[in-house]
Amino acid sequence: MKILVIDDDASTRDLLKVSLESDGYTVFMAENGPKGLEIFARELPSVVLTDIKMPGMDGIEVLRRVKEQGPDTEVIVITGHGEMNLAIQALQNEATDFIVKPISEKALAAALLRSRERFWKDKKLREYIENLEKLIKDTTEELEKRHELEHNLIQTSMDGIIANDRRGNLIIFNEGAERISGYTREEAVSNIHVSQLYAEGVAKKIKKMIYGSESGGPGRLINYEVEVLTKNGQPVPILLSATLLYEEGREVATVGYFKDMREVKRLERELIKRYEFEHDLIQTSMDGIIANDRQGKIIIFNEGAQSIYGYTPEEALSGMSVTRLYPKGEARRIKKLTYGSEYGGPGRLINYEAEALTKNGEPVPILLSATLLYEEGREVAMVGYFKDMQKVKRLEKELIQRERLAAMGQATAGIAHGVKNILHAMKLGAFMVDKGFEKEKPDLLRKGWNLVGNNINRISRMTLDMLSYARSSPPARQSCSLNEIVDQVCELMVEKARERQIDLVLDLDSTLPSVSVDVEDIHSCLMNLVTNAIEAFPESGEGGLITVSSRDAGEAGVSLHVKDTGKGMPKELQEQVFKYLYSTKGARGTGLGLAITQKIIHEHGGTIEVESAPNEGSCFTITLPK
Repeated sequence: MKILVIDDDASTRDLLKVSLESDGYTVFMAENGPKGLEIFARELPSVVLTDIKMPGMDGIEVLRRVKEQGPDTEVIVITGHGEMNLAIQALQNEATDFIVKPISEKALAAALLRSRERFWKDKKLREYIENLEKLIKDTTEELEKRHELEHNLIQTSMDGIIANDRRGNLIIFNEGAERISGYTREEAVSNIHVSQLYAEGVAKKIKKMIYGSESGGPGRLINYEVEVLTKNGQPVPILLSATLLYEEGREVATVGYFKDMREVKRLERELIKRYEFEHDLIQTSMDGIIANDRQGKIIIFNEGAQSIYGYTPEEALSGMSVTRLYPKGEARRIKKLTYGSEYGGPGRLINYEAEALTKNGEPVPILLSATLLYEEGREVAMVGYFKDMQKVKRLEKELIQRERLAAMGQATAGIAHGVKNILHAMKLGAFMVDKGFEKEKPDLLRKGWNLVGNNINRISRMTLDMLSYARSSPPARQSCSLNEIVDQVCELMVEKARERQIDLVLDLDSTLPSVSVDVEDIHSCLMNLVTNAIEAFPESGEGGLITVSSRDAGEAGVSLHVKDTGKGMPKELQEQVFKYLYSTKGARGTGLGLAITQKIIHEHGGTIEVESAPNEGSCFTITLPK
């Protein structure tokens, strides 16, 4: 990807050039606006980084001219502290983002990531709109062509009407018959026998059928498909209806109504061809396509759906309900969302992430789009388009794991510093133990041994926390009561709370439904939150209150709350507490507890949030799906 950097400060340009080229970008440099616009016109970069304040042409003017020349170009403006009004003005002029000097690599990377994502989305949207416009144009032309054809057929075509006497001589031959057969009326009437209009033996067969009762008789023939021969001997398919005419009870003639079926047959072939094409299009789609009627019975089930679910089309189309393709209650939720407006409706559902159930009961992540189908204003079916997200989710998981391991690698220096302090304390404890033995001082010996033991516990806890944070195995779920986990944790922590004169109070919802979770993981999360709540109070034992509560949160799931009346946290600290290796406890903390807690809750499909204010305490809320 090409990036143009425009800044009058040479050091800033050089810094950005080194950073961006190290990330694989092709970088062009300009020291002022006019030079930058000259390079832009020549190279057409995807992204432009421009300083706002520059001599001569400023960044706002550069932004306007870049957008005039390349409306799809992503422009990121560089501002100094106190220039927020200029940044807002840039955003109003369609700047993609802004970053503040001094420029951090993290902020630059985030801004470029957002630019790439926007560039990619805009590109895909343009392609989608272009394809849609072409499809609409082609479809409109096809519809107009078909409409014109059908109009002409209705306006210009007339059924052929032919009558013959009992001897078979033609006595009536209309214009429609002329068009079908190629004979003129003069040529046909009194000069042609009716049998000449058919292949050998067909006229006798037709007359026999008229006298019979098989096709509407006796005395009548209704909608019989047959071929007539033209003047040139070419067969023409027709739909024949005929009746015997009587006069004073005596048969005097036969009249036939010939509907020219040439166009109908052609349209049938075209419709069959189109049906086969659309059928093949549906069946060969990589995405699953499933349709069900209003009762939920599956009526379309393509090969893509078969690859996702494991059912054969024969199994799915034998009366299977669409509810079997989802976990319990999910099909009803999807239908409710389709009727709503949250995901593109009403009547539509666009890019909704859900879980499907395979034939073997295995969950499969999917991206679902659906629409309701109507006939004469009445809902008749729903069709869904299913994109298998297993590979995407696996790649996302691998990416998160790599990022987590990378973060741990980057933090090695910090951890090494912590380990160094622990080892130093252990050496000091060992020295005190040696001196206690040497000088026979039990107090010194005990003090040194306690110091060694405490630091062994610290390094053990740090190691276990790191292993837990790096773990990638899924939770070992089982159905359980969250209230029981809360009881167990609080029973373990009540004595520690009393040592600091803190009241540990339970407020549990007795109607709380069971949930499927990893009991040990949730126990660990809750233990960490209660421990942090206790440590939010000073060790002087001035007292306080910790309330642990549970609630049924309706469709959101079930929630656990750990609320304390401790020292609380300012806003900026709340934004940091879940970050890896961030600790408010100084040397006493590893900075892993809340990061691990958040990781576990996210693995369960839940959320964890904090509300706090200085000197007013904190409240951590865990929400888990039912």
